[in-house]
Amino acid sequence: MTLTPTTEPRRRRLDRGQVIDAADRLVAERGWDALTMAALGEELGVKPSSLYRHVESVDAIRLALQLRTVTELGEAARNAVMGRSGEDGLYAIADAYRAYARKHAERYLGGTRYSDHDDVRAAGRLLIDATYAAVVRSMGLPEDRVVEATVHLGAMVHGFVTLELVRCILVDDIDSSYRTMIRTFATGLRVRQALSDTPG
Repeated sequence: MTLTPTTEPRRRRLDRGQVIDAADRLVAERGWDALTMAALGEELGVKPSSLYRHVESVDAIRLALQLRTVTELGEAARNAVMGRSGEDGLYAIADAYRAYARKHAERYLGGTRYSDHDDVRAAGRLLIDATYAAVVRSMGLPEDRVVEATVHLGAMVHGFVTLELVRCILVDDIDSSYRTMIRTFATGLRVRQALSDTPG
């Protein structure tokens, strides 16, 4: 009787991109703090130790997810504001930011812990310069006030969205409240510009 040799199942081949994608799914399903090498290994069906062939540490994975968040936010904002300016552009960028954060809530909330890394800062700067600052300029604000207004806009949108994601916006109509906030900001820019243009 001839025995047919058994063959071991092939191990799943992984690369860094697949590991980061799996981490993204895990965070979306279980939350930022659930991301560990053990949980990720279980998600991918491999031993946790084998993951170190592709990523340096769980912190490196978290950093990659934060960089993905800021980069994708920039893309969403640029697409939203394309061909728009002034108050129309302001609403477009604010709505795009909020929509992205709500779609990727766990990654957005957890990823803010890594915002001081150089790569994340560079991606964030690109987001600010290419979208926020451009929209603020299109509303007629002089260049020496663009940076301050951009900081205000970013802090306002990020703050509202963060509070919304953790369910701390205690109003009946959150959408209306968000639009009112953006409209108030736009009105403030117009009033400030009008006052600066007034002689004396």
